[in-house]
Amino acid sequence: MLRFLVQFGVLMVSAGVFAAEHWAFQPLRPAAGGSIDELVRRKLVEKGLKPSPRADARTLIRRASFDLTGLPPVGEAEGDFSQFVDRLLASPQYGEQWARHWLDVARYSDMKGYVYAREEKRWVHARAYRDWVVRSLNDDMAYDRFLLLQMAADQVVPPKSPDLAAMGFLTLGRRFLGVTHDIIDDRIDVVTRGTLGLTVACARCHDHKFDPIPTRDYYALYGVFQSCAEAVVPCTTGEDAKLAEVVKKNHDLMTKRREEQMARTRARAKDYQKALTELEKYPEQGFDQIIDEKDLNPFIVHRWKAWVEAHPGVELSEEALKATDSPAYVPDEHITNNEMYFPSGVITELWKSQGEVDRYLLNNRTAPEHATVLVDRALPSTPRVLLRGNPLTKGDAVPRQFLSLFGAQRPFTQGSGRLELAKAIIDPRNPLTARVMVNRIWQHHFGRGLVSTPSDFGKQGTAPSHPELLDWLAQRFIDSGWSIKAMHRLIMMSETYQQSSSGGAVDPAHPDPDNRLLWRMNPHRLSFEEARDAWLMAAGRLSLEVGGTPLPLFAADNQRRTLYTLVDRENVPAVMRTFDFANPDLSIPQRTETTVPQQALFGMNHPFVVQQAKALLGRADVKGADAAERVRRIYGHLFQRAPRADEMEQALRFVQEDEPRVIVQADHSKAWQYGVGEWDESTGRVKDFKPLPHFTGSAWQGDEAWPNAKLGWAQLTATGGHPGNDRKHAVVRRWIAPADGTYAVKSTLLHEPAPGDGIRSFISHSEQGRLHAGRLHQGRAELNFDTLAFKAGETLDFVVDIGEVLNSDQFLWSMRIQQSGLAGAGGETRDSTWDAEKDFAAQPRSQLNNWEQLVQVLMLANEFMFVD
Repeated sequence: MLRFLVQFGVLMVSAGVFAAEHWAFQPLRPAAGGSIDELVRRKLVEKGLKPSPRADARTLIRRASFDLTGLPPVGEAEGDFSQFVDRLLASPQYGEQWARHWLDVARYSDMKGYVYAREEKRWVHARAYRDWVVRSLNDDMAYDRFLLLQMAADQVVPPKSPDLAAMGFLTLGRRFLGVTHDIIDDRIDVVTRGTLGLTVACARCHDHKFDPIPTRDYYALYGVFQSCAEAVVPCTTGEDAKLAEVVKKNHDLMTKRREEQMARTRARAKDYQKALTELEKYPEQGFDQIIDEKDLNPFIVHRWKAWVEAHPGVELSEEALKATDSPAYVPDEHITNNEMYFPSGVITELWKSQGEVDRYLLNNRTAPEHATVLVDRALPSTPRVLLRGNPLTKGDAVPRQFLSLFGAQRPFTQGSGRLELAKAIIDPRNPLTARVMVNRIWQHHFGRGLVSTPSDFGKQGTAPSHPELLDWLAQRFIDSGWSIKAMHRLIMMSETYQQSSSGGAVDPAHPDPDNRLLWRMNPHRLSFEEARDAWLMAAGRLSLEVGGTPLPLFAADNQRRTLYTLVDRENVPAVMRTFDFANPDLSIPQRTETTVPQQALFGMNHPFVVQQAKALLGRADVKGADAAERVRRIYGHLFQRAPRADEMEQALRFVQEDEPRVIVQADHSKAWQYGVGEWDESTGRVKDFKPLPHFTGSAWQGDEAWPNAKLGWAQLTATGGHPGNDRKHAVVRRWIAPADGTYAVKSTLLHEPAPGDGIRSFISHSEQGRLHAGRLHQGRAELNFDTLAFKAGETLDFVVDIGEVLNSDQFLWSMRIQQSGLAGAGGETRDSTWDAEKDFAAQPRSQLNNWEQLVQVLMLANEFMFVD
């Protein structure tokens, strides 16, 4: 303790009066109280408030179940509340729920974001990191080790250890088009905001405006990450001969290209030396330049300059140029780290080779799991301050070390210093780490942290509502061995947590209208993940399989927890954005909570919700019951209670009412089908027609993702579409004649893009065969037929496939079909005209019966969407 006080005594001198005064930078203070309830009630008494009564048993069980597992409770809760909490903490679903909270902080994504087309867009290690977080939380891994492994697992666990996956915390951020400065900034931000609640990245261009974080501190940490390189390594002991072959081929190519580049550089030593006199020709930030093999590489020019400055008077001999610290040396590292040494054509070649490795790991379920880690470079960098954040204006050199607000620091001496940085963060004497994490845990139990800015404990953040309680919890957290599960038990066993949330609207004149002093519990609205999982669970369809490959959100076979949905930071599904999903580009400590019409419209209109309503009614215990028992079972699955007498009466009256007759215009949507097949030249018809399996609400395609592994680029929309990747997967818009008669067809086909060689198009009658065949590239074709005879059930296919190559084959094709002789005196009537665009907008169309409407309404009720 003496050492701790001495350290913070230095803090007062080195960081100024403000640093000493700000509550977050001071040591944990012993609290004059022995429990959560005592410390909370002390504040209530000061305001003349009283706590609310204890919530009823059903409410507590539902609250605890959603808090700890993100799912509604199942069956009867046996034993007392503490035993129920222990069972929830032992459930595999606990780790999944709390992993999602941490993944928001870790800016988790399965995809890299925008990258050049040469690079594989999917992370090979994302799922391994996600699953590691789930396992670690389920195992109640001590939080200090949880953080240590995420920052320096490569230095504390053996090769092929599953714990290497933890380093996805550092390596899953955006690629930033390969701009090193931005990648490092992202890593500094996620580490300091995520673990310390400090906005250190604000000091990139100037001293922090509010907190005692000088720019020198930012670049001290910058040097730590600048001295590290990415590496893709196995995190399991499994072997794969084919993978080993692909990896060897990739490494051999890298070795060959490295040797060629080093030889080219040594051969032009005089030219590089001369280039130092005309540096204006060689911009240092040349990531967007195209470099030919004959060009001097600007990156190497500036490395040459740095070497000369560091070795005044020393001549770069042939022998010196072969040394590993020479400007001619290309490190034997992943292409991510050394691409700047090569000509542009070689970079593309090396990324293509690396992509073969990445895709093998991603597409083969039996391939050993791999992690993307950081490893220390043999020669760590001494960072220099970039004045105003500009890489072209370098200031003083700074040592790699920890933040000065924690007192006088010694430079790191172990490689990059990353392990020393991690140890400084998890040091029990560091008052921020424990405070930040217990505040995050508290936030997810009460809806708001004791500090309402959970990733900003600086001056711009809010002061804690209960500072003594925060410090008491932080100290208990450390004393428990950094046990997260012990912190859950401590919080959930308190009377403060077990209070009722009732009370209705609060008078603004109330001493604490926002409930900062915790005189009642805050109701919790389900997140999108919780709502989707609860719908699936009520329907009896939720798969509790843990871990593995992510799936598109609304893929037909995706009945897994929403945690395992594919997260594409470039294209987060619109519905997830609508329901306030965390932005995967940033470390998100707390989700926003909006209430917008689109949320209600999703519940009312999206096929997914309708599917779950129908599935619930199809459950064995519901389907076979009489009306009253069905209502009871429905209420049990949705709300974990029996319906009240008035609810039963209303439900039975609703489902027993005769459905009103609705006079509507003809539903022409049923006359169209959307599929893929292969054009058969010999018969003039489509063979192997198969319906496109997935409807997004605006397009029929192979799956939620587009393009996808099933059917590639094949897609049909209201106005056109795109053929599949080859001629076996032409897209087919099929019209089915509703009655015998003569019909007229008017259609216009457009292909607009200049690249590629255009498309082939066909029109085929099921009985008459081919009516049209043609090619179209950057043009327009009017494809009309004044009279075509059909018998009921016969079909007309509008078919498009690729030219010779797959390139820019999107097309527009409008079509109208009118039955002859039925138009009124004023022209066309809707009953006799089929319009592909208007009819498509109605797909898929279905009408719910009374029981289905009842279930859908209950699935959207506040009682389902909110947890008291």
